[in-house]
Amino acid sequence: MASAEFTVAILVGGDSSRMGEDKASYIVDGVAMAERVALAAKDAGASEVLFIGGSAQLVKRMSGTWKKDAWPGEGPLGGLITALKCAAHDAVVVLSCDMPFITPAVVSSLVAALADAQASVGRTDRLNWLCAAWSKSECLSTLQSVWKRNERAMHRAAVLLDVAEVPVPAVAVRNINSPEDLAPTDAQE
Repeated sequence: MASAEFTVAILVGGDSSRMGEDKASYIVDGVAMAERVALAAKDAGASEVLFIGGSAQLVKRMSGTWKKDAWPGEGPLGGLITALKCAAHDAVVVLSCDMPFITPAVVSSLVAALADAQASVGRTDRLNWLCAAWSKSECLSTLQSVWKRNERAMHRAAVLLDVAEVPVPAVAVRNINSPEDLAPTDAQE
């Protein structure tokens, strides 16, 4: 169920091993990747932007509030549960910090899809679980229960929920895991 106000939580706690430096603060077109995601969230109308994981120092100058990941190093499902627990609103969009080309339209479409589902997930040629919206009231207890049974994969935890698939442009969810991922492709030249 979508509401007028929504939270966007950006997961910033990954180890960034292929990037060689922290992905959240990696600069793309003059702006840190996590900040680019936060700005898209604000442009979509998010009334709250949270950064989950990493360090408070990392996101100090970014457009949002830092929250400690309750389970650092345990993967994105723990970050999702942390985000749901910390969010001020029922509708919570959870995005990875390494998608610097996410658009306000994608964020808005995920929130809108919650009107007919407990969760919504962006779909390109596959489901993108780090580009999804969740109804806190309808998902949190189920996800916590699955977590307690040692499940750590978001896609396996979500099978117990009514999930809507939302078509999104591939470029919007393009992950930047290394500096080489920003090199122009033949199609862009």
